[in-house]
Amino acid sequence: MLKTKRPSGSGSTKRHDITQGSLYSNILHLAWPILLSQLLFMAPDLYDGVWLGRIGSSAQAAAGLASSTRFTMISVLMALSGGSGAVVARYVGAKDQENANLAVLQGVILMIVSSSTLGLIGVLFAEPLMRLAGADAEVLPLAVRYGRILFAGLIAMEMVPSMSGMLNAAGAPGVGLTMRTWVMVSMLISEPLLVRWLGLEGAVLALVGSNAVGMFWGLGVLLSGRAPVRIDVRDLRLDFGMMKRILRIAGPGILQRGTPNLANSVLTRLISSYGATTLAAWSVVQRIARFAQTPSMGLAFVVPAMVGQNLGAGKPQRAERAVSLIARIVTGIMIVVLGGLAVLAPQAMSLFSDDAETVSAGVRILRILSLGYLAFGFNWVFDAAQAGAGDTTSPMVINMIALWLVQIPLALLLARAIGLGSNGIWVAMVIGWFAQAALMVWRYKQGRWKLKQI
Repeated sequence: MLKTKRPSGSGSTKRHDITQGSLYSNILHLAWPILLSQLLFMAPDLYDGVWLGRIGSSAQAAAGLASSTRFTMISVLMALSGGSGAVVARYVGAKDQENANLAVLQGVILMIVSSSTLGLIGVLFAEPLMRLAGADAEVLPLAVRYGRILFAGLIAMEMVPSMSGMLNAAGAPGVGLTMRTWVMVSMLISEPLLVRWLGLEGAVLALVGSNAVGMFWGLGVLLSGRAPVRIDVRDLRLDFGMMKRILRIAGPGILQRGTPNLANSVLTRLISSYGATTLAAWSVVQRIARFAQTPSMGLAFVVPAMVGQNLGAGKPQRAERAVSLIARIVTGIMIVVLGGLAVLAPQAMSLFSDDAETVSAGVRILRILSLGYLAFGFNWVFDAAQAGAGDTTSPMVINMIALWLVQIPLALLLARAIGLGSNGIWVAMVIGWFAQAALMVWRYKQGRWKLKQI
C-alpha cells in the first residue's frame, strides 16, 4: 500500500494540480503537450520511412523486420514506464514530493539497466533474430546490418519514450514534448546527410543519434530540477523497496505489453511468407497507422495521470469521469482521422514508395485495417485507465485472450486454411482488436481498478 510522507519541495518546480477544478481544462492542460509530443515522436518514424523508401523496398522490409523484433524485446521498457508512472502519479497526487522523486530515480535506473541488457542481446544475436522474424535471403543481410546498429543504440531509442511516459503520469508532459522536439530537429538535419553518405546504415544511425540527443536533454532536466519531479544527485542510491513496488506493477505489464508485440512479430513472420512486396507494404502501413493513431495514443497517455493522481487524492469518481470524457473525445477524433486515411490511402502510400505493387498492396491493407484501428484506439484508453490505477494484470489477461485465442488462430485459419491469403491476416487483426476492446471495456466497467492499492 502507498505510504505517505510529509510533502517535500526538494527543489522541484511548481506542479499543476489536476485533482481539482474542471476536468476539461485539466485534460487540455495535459493533452496538448502530450499530443504534440506524440506527433513529434511519430514524425521521425514517417520521415525515416520516406528516406528508406528512396533506398528501396528491400530497405523498407529490412527496417520493418528489425523494428518488429525491437518492439517485441522492449516490452520490458514499456512495462517499466507504466509501472513507474503509476507509482509516481500516486505520490504526486498524495503531495509526497520526496517519494515521487525517489520513484523517478529508481524508475530511470531500472530503465537504463534493462535497455542496456536488451541492446547487448540484440547486437550479439542479430542474425538469428532476423531469421526468426522471417527474413529471406534477399532481406536478411540488410536486416542484420540495420538491426545491429539499432540494438547498439537501444538505450537511446527507449529512454526517450520510457521517461516521457513516466513523466506524463507525473503531470509533466512538457518534458517529453521537448525531448521529442530535440529528436525531430536532429533527424531533420542528420538523416538526409547520413542516408546520402552511408545508405541504409545512415538511416538507422540518424534515428539512434537523434534519440540520444533527446535522452540526454531529458536526463539533464531531471537532474537540474526543472520538472515537477527530479533526480536529486545528493540522494543517488538504490532503493530496493521502491524498485519492488514498481516491478510489482510492471511484472504483469511485461506480459501485457509483450503479448501484442510478440503477436505482431508472429504476424510479421506470416506476412513475410507472402513476399518482400507485401512485407514492405506492411512496414509502411504500420508507420502511417502509428501516425494516424497519434490523437488516440496521446489522449490515452493523459489517462494514467488523471486516474493515478485522482486515486492518490482519494477521488475515484473524478477519475472515472475523466476516463469517460477522454473515451468520447478519442472516439470522435478517430472516426474523422481514420475515415480520411481510408479515402487518402493511395496518396499516403505514394509518399513512401514509388513501387506500384507496394503502393497497391498498402492501399488495400490500410482500407481493411482502418475500422480496426478505431477499436485499437478505444482499447488504448481503457487499458491506460487500469494500468494507471496499478492494475496491469487485467489488461495482460485480456491481451492474451484477444490476441492468442482470437487474432493469431483466426489469421492462420483465414489466410491459409480458407485461402484468403494476406487479406485473411488483415481481417483477423480487425476482429481481434474489436474483441480486445470489448473485453477491456467489460473489465473496466466492473470497477475493481478503483480499489487497487499501490
